[in-house]
Amino acid sequence: MASAIVARTRLEGLEYLVHHHGRLDWDAAEDHAERFHSLREATRTAMRLPGRFRAFALPVSGLH
Repeated sequence: MASAIVARTRLEGLEYLVHHHGRLDWDAAEDHAERFHSLREATRTAMRLPGRFRAFALPVSGLH
C-alpha cells in the first residue's frame, strides 16, 4: 500500500512532519514521519502549514 509523508528542506537535508504529544514538529528521521493514506491528504496538510515552512507532500512506497 502506498502512503505519503510531509517534508521540508533544510540546509542539513530533509525534515519530516511528526506529531509529538499532540503538537506538530519536525524530525530528521523518515521513520518517525507522520504517515498519510494518500498523496492528496499529505498535500492538503502541507498546504495548511504556515508559509515559512514551505513543506511538500512526498510519496513513499509501503509502510515502515
